Amino acid sequence: MSMATETIAIVDAWCVPSAREFFINVWPMYVHELSGFDTDFYSLDARGRWLPDIAEDWSASVTPGINLREPRADDDPTQPYQRTHVITSNGRPVGFVCLGTPPFKYMPAEEELTIFEFFLIRAARGTATATRALELVLQRYAGCRRHLRVIHDNTRALRFWRKALPAVGAREIEESSEQGDVVFRFVGGGSKDGV
Repeated sequence: MSMATETIAIVDAWCVPSAREFFINVWPMYVHELSGFDTDFYSLDARGRWLPDIAEDWSASVTPGINLREPRADDDPTQPYQRTHVITSNGRPVGFVCLGTPPFKYMPAEEELTIFEFFLIRAARGTATATRALELVLQRYAGCRRHLRVIHDNTRALRFWRKALPAVGAREIEESSEQGDVVFRFVGGGSKDGV
């Protein structure tokens, strides 16, 4: 299909049941793919489930209190702080992006948005889908300092971020090494002019 006719969108998994179901079902595939890199965060249990099993937290409408730096009410209109957006192409789910906003405790305190996970099914890779999805995410969370980590030996992901961040207008891009991962910090993005 021509990219000119492809419509990319992001759907909130915490409030759209079909998006949440897609995310929960695809999560183990994503974790399996990560297991091929130099990371020991996930492991398979005796029943063949990836642990820790955190997919429910990523798609919940309220971020569990244990994942927050400071307590927040369940009915706070800024909930959840741990979010998943499902990426769709012409209405069909093809991936997801997981991100955190303050006071999510697993992100640097000085950042306003951290991209934690970014995944496309193989059929959607190598197209402009990922870059367009990134652009949509950054438009939605406009005007904040952004942060993401990449496993140091995930060369495909590193290539993507090094190309995609400037392409979507990110500015002041800083790349560093922290605890064996490659860390990107940047501002702007979400449009070609970086607004």
